[in-house]
Amino acid sequence: MVAGCQGGRGGDATGGIDSGIDSGIDSGIPSETDDGNDDSSMMSDGPKLDMDPGTDTDELPCGEGELCECEIPPHTPCDGAANVPLVQAIGLNCPGEGPQVQFSTSGAAAGMGTRTNFGNANAFPAQEGSKFVVIGSGQVADLDNTNDASACSRDLGDYDPGTLPAPIVGMNVGAETCADNPGLIGMGDCSNTIEAQLAGSVNDYTALEITATAPLTVNSFSYNLAYFSYEYPQYYLSMYNDMYIGWLESEVWTGNISFDEFGAPISLNAGFLDYRDAAALNDPMCAGGCTAPELHGTCMQGHAGTKWLTTTAGVKPGETFTLYLGIFDMSDSILDSYAFVDNFAWGCDGEQPPSTTPIE
Repeated sequence: MVAGCQGGRGGDATGGIDSGIDSGIDSGIPSETDDGNDDSSMMSDGPKLDMDPGTDTDELPCGEGELCECEIPPHTPCDGAANVPLVQAIGLNCPGEGPQVQFSTSGAAAGMGTRTNFGNANAFPAQEGSKFVVIGSGQVADLDNTNDASACSRDLGDYDPGTLPAPIVGMNVGAETCADNPGLIGMGDCSNTIEAQLAGSVNDYTALEITATAPLTVNSFSYNLAYFSYEYPQYYLSMYNDMYIGWLESEVWTGNISFDEFGAPISLNAGFLDYRDAAALNDPMCAGGCTAPELHGTCMQGHAGTKWLTTTAGVKPGETFTLYLGIFDMSDSILDSYAFVDNFAWGCDGEQPPSTTPIE
C-alpha cells in the first residue's frame, strides 16, 4: 500500500432527494457507445511520474505496471441533466475528465435506466452526483409500482442466453484463488464464487460493459451497488437464485469481484441481504416475520434487498481492462431482481484481493 494514499472518492450524494425514475431511459440501447465522448479519447500513455524527492537521478522510475505514487484523478459529478447517459450517472466520462471509457449495454432497454432514490425511507440516495443506474431482469419502470401484482415479475423477453455470455464463465479455478496463485488468471472465475450457485438457465440477462485504461497513478477501482429480489421469500435458499455478477477481465484478475465474506455472489442467497420484509418459514431469521421499511413504497415491499455495498478490485497501472456488470433470472424469467450501480472511482488498494463490504 502506498503511504498516505486516499483511495477512491467519497460519496457525493445531493441533499435534495426526489422520487421516481429519470424521465427518459437512455436511447441507443442495446449499444450505448454514443455518450458524447469520442471512444478514441481513452487515456493514452501519460507523463512519467516524478520519483520520490531525494531519489538518485540516475535511478530508473518504477517499472511498467507498478504504482509509483498514488494520485486520484479529480472528478466533478455530471449527472444532473435529464436523460443523462448511463455512463455519466455512474460517475464516468464527465466532460474534461480522464480517462474516458468505452461503454455499452446488453439486454432489453426496459431493464435499465436511472433513478434518484428508492423507497419511502430515503435509504438509497445516490452515492455520486444525483443519480444512480439500475439494471434488472425486469422492467425498471415497475420499481415504484405497488398496485400491479405482476410488477417486478415480468418476462423481459429480450435476451435469454441460457448460459453466461462470454467472457463470463461459472467455472472455478480450483482450490486456490488468483490472489493466491496468479498463474490461474484467465483459467476461469478467480473468485471461485459462481459455480456452486449457478444451478439453472440464464434468462432476462441485462448488463453494462465498461472498458477503461487505468491511470498510471492508481492500481484499483471501486463502485457502489445494491441488490433486490422479488424471489424472496418464496424461493430463498433454492435453485431459483437470481444473481448479480461483477466480472473483471484484467491482468491481475479474471472473474467475479462482487461477493460476500462467505464466498457467495451477490444474489438472493448472499450474506448481505439485510432488508427482509416478510414472514418466511424457510428463513431462520424471519420465520416469525421481518419488516424492512426501507423497501416500502416499492414493488420490493414484502421481498428483500441489500444496503448500499462497495466493491473494490485491483488493476495494473496503465493497463486496459473490461468490467461486465450483469444481472439475470435463474431458471425462470419472472420474479425479477435488480441492481443499483453508482460511484465508479479510482483508488490505490490494489495490493488487496477483490472485496465487497456494506456501507455503514
